[in-house]
Amino acid sequence: MITNGDSATPSDFQIQQFRVDLTTQQVAPELVVCEDFEDVFGGMARGFKVLENAPVDDAYAPEAALLMNLGILSGTDFMTGLRTYFNAYSPLKRALNGKPSAMWSTGSGKFGTKLRYLGVDEVLFTGRCPEPMYLRIYRAGDGQAPQFEFRSATELVGLKVNARIQQLYTEYPDAHFAVIGPAGDNYQKVRYAGIALSTVNQLTSGDPKPRWCGRGGMGGVLGSKNLLAIVADIEDPEPSKAPAIMKELNSEIAKGKGSSRFRDKKKGGAGGTWANYEALNPIHAMPEMNFVPTGTAVSLPLYRDNVESTGDFIVKDESCFRCGISCHKNVYDNDNGKAAKFRAKLDFEPLNLLASNIGIFDLDQACVLVELVDEMGMDSISFGTTLSYILEYNNRHPDNPVAGGVRYGEYDNIHDLIEKTGHGELELVGQGSLRASEELEERGYAMHCKGVEFPAYLPQTNPGYPWALAGGHMSMKTYLLVLHERETSIDYWVDAITNRGLSILRDDFTGACKFTGLNNDQMAEAIHAASGGLELSAAEIERTIRRTFLRGYLLEVRQGCTSDDYVMPSEVHQQYAQIELPYFNTPEFFSELQQKVIARLDDMLVSEGFTP
Repeated sequence: MITNGDSATPSDFQIQQFRVDLTTQQVAPELVVCEDFEDVFGGMARGFKVLENAPVDDAYAPEAALLMNLGILSGTDFMTGLRTYFNAYSPLKRALNGKPSAMWSTGSGKFGTKLRYLGVDEVLFTGRCPEPMYLRIYRAGDGQAPQFEFRSATELVGLKVNARIQQLYTEYPDAHFAVIGPAGDNYQKVRYAGIALSTVNQLTSGDPKPRWCGRGGMGGVLGSKNLLAIVADIEDPEPSKAPAIMKELNSEIAKGKGSSRFRDKKKGGAGGTWANYEALNPIHAMPEMNFVPTGTAVSLPLYRDNVESTGDFIVKDESCFRCGISCHKNVYDNDNGKAAKFRAKLDFEPLNLLASNIGIFDLDQACVLVELVDEMGMDSISFGTTLSYILEYNNRHPDNPVAGGVRYGEYDNIHDLIEKTGHGELELVGQGSLRASEELEERGYAMHCKGVEFPAYLPQTNPGYPWALAGGHMSMKTYLLVLHERETSIDYWVDAITNRGLSILRDDFTGACKFTGLNNDQMAEAIHAASGGLELSAAEIERTIRRTFLRGYLLEVRQGCTSDDYVMPSEVHQQYAQIELPYFNTPEFFSELQQKVIARLDDMLVSEGFTP
């Protein structure tokens, strides 16, 4: 981000953009003057502005735009300011009319920091490489402009994710990497391929520990452009002294109340997202068997305390680059009290969706499945939820099963199915739950909205899912409201969806992690310091959140989404006696809610100056 030296208002900033035509391998640099806070903040706020001028009917078309960009805090001294964003029309998310819908996916690691060191704010890709290639971005010398070099990726084809990253690392030891895996290579058969971003821990240990831009199939978009990897190659600069306010905020992130939920229990925290097993399972509000809790204790072996008590595993709390939260729960084999072979990084979502929700209750097996899905380059949420749909279909049709007849709990068959899906050999599974349910003509228990699979939180208790712009729990903060507040009125839920639930979008444009726990006043201070003086308030951040959501919603509507797209699977509205939370999401409740939410959003569009 370039400033004119005053840095007080958005128009004082310029974005260093590079337009890359992959067909011709021509690169056109351009300085783009920022029009508003959306431009300055970057991430998906900027991404939606770019995508609204580049609609497509086919997410895989060569002319389809893919914007790789940073948030304003990415690559700065701000703790957790590590995120890289990929923005495109998704091959997974779509309207009922068949048109793809705008989406973004974001991950941490150190790749974004390297882009910042290179002076690259955003890269807009169009076209298609004539053969599998990777892109190296580097500088020929200090003070030189970034150079873009295309090289053959023949040696990467066929490798799994970590092997690709490690092979590139041997050639570029100062670099960090964004890569796709086999699923991205087979994008036409796998619509939820992700993009892996390398981490310091991964490169130094050799273990498969990337971070993921997983949701929405951005790895498939990159694969459709025949671009298998991006290398951000530059030495780290000498560290500079951070402003006093930044040090204060970083200390709050590392030690304060806001992030305590994600820190280890030994450090006074709540244990990270894995601890959701302990919060949700006792009241049978946790997905099992395709989002229908069993009402039993079958998932108890997967609690972290129970896993560690076996003596078979050691769980280490590890971190992203220069982060004090240490939210990663990395599982290792226990060799006489020492951490031996790395097994998997277990967050709640992949553990639940690739274990309890598919009938696997053995931690050893769960680690293998979680790691294999990552190594194939697939989004664990979309794959896991699609798999549970297939398993449920086979459970209901024992005489006419699909996908080789795989059933709940069949570890070996599920393992084989993961490999085949990632290699493009099981298109029914790789197409995602929406398209699978259309092909099988049973839609009522396919757990998605607009083609984007649900995360590991019950849709029965979250009628906000249909209005999530991307991942259901990371772009609409309504997924645990019933657990914490037990409110079930229409007015409460209209406000939750159109107001409170939007707050989680903030760090999808700031470049920060969602786990910082900082309020908007603190975030405004951080942005002011990192940007060199941008004047803003918490109210400006809140307005940018609202405007960005509305722009994303409007892009859905312009691609053909109607009220028929903002629905939930019919079986979600049934009552499940074993779920010990209020039953309120009835068909009648949701019908009224849908009408009122859409009416409220239409009013909000007008008030913010958008043309519906």
